[in-house]
Amino acid sequence: MIKHIVLLNWKAGTSASDIDAVTEGLAKLPQEIPEILSYQFGSDAGIYRGNADYALVAEFRCEADLKTYVTHPSHQRFMKEVASPILDTFQSVQIEL
Repeated sequence: MIKHIVLLNWKAGTSASDIDAVTEGLAKLPQEIPEILSYQFGSDAGIYRGNADYALVAEFRCEADLKTYVTHPSHQRFMKEVASPILDTFQSVQIEL
């Protein structure tokens, strides 16, 4: 099993409606990409200073399924049209369980 963790920071001035669009777009992806086993995401709870603005945690059976997700047309379209225009920085890590 592969756990894929992504931390996102938005550009200054990003609106709440733009972030809502990210959440709505991510919510659609599990229906379109069957390789996703588990998919959780949301804005930082604001408990600690310096955290990322938003996080995503996804699980996949194997590396090949993760790669299918990353290159899937629905994910690529979401990134290009919804996330990338407001994205300042991101980091990701994959953990093999």
